[in-house]
Amino acid sequence: MNEIRRQEVIARARGWAMQPRRYSQEDCDPESKYRLDCSGFVSMAWQLDVPGLTTVELPDLCRQIQNHELLPGDVVMLGGPGTSGSGGHAILFESWADAEQATFWAYEQVDAGTVHVVKMFPPSPPYLSYRYQRILE
Repeated sequence: MNEIRRQEVIARARGWAMQPRRYSQEDCDPESKYRLDCSGFVSMAWQLDVPGLTTVELPDLCRQIQNHELLPGDVVMLGGPGTSGSGGHAILFESWADAEQATFWAYEQVDAGTVHVVKMFPPSPPYLSYRYQRILE
């Protein structure tokens, strides 16, 4: 597990968003070798080992935080046991889009491919906010 700076996480995510990848839970990106699903995308942004972790495994590298503590490079995730396959989802947080913290700028890998969008904050629970343990402030 390597340490990584927040700005590098966002730059890596932005790279995929500028050249969107298709979505797949089985295939890997031929260039980066990361899986082309949401957790593979977060693994790529955090520079984890290829092909990346799953939504079941990602929480093991994180600590849960409160939603108001989210910073660039953190994740909003339906993860942990029981979230394999299409049962989970990981969204990379960039910034709040409004003062009320109801919407946020997100990078994510969805059925349409890699996107950078403003999203409504998903129901919490089951979605929880997490910080990668090796992210540098």
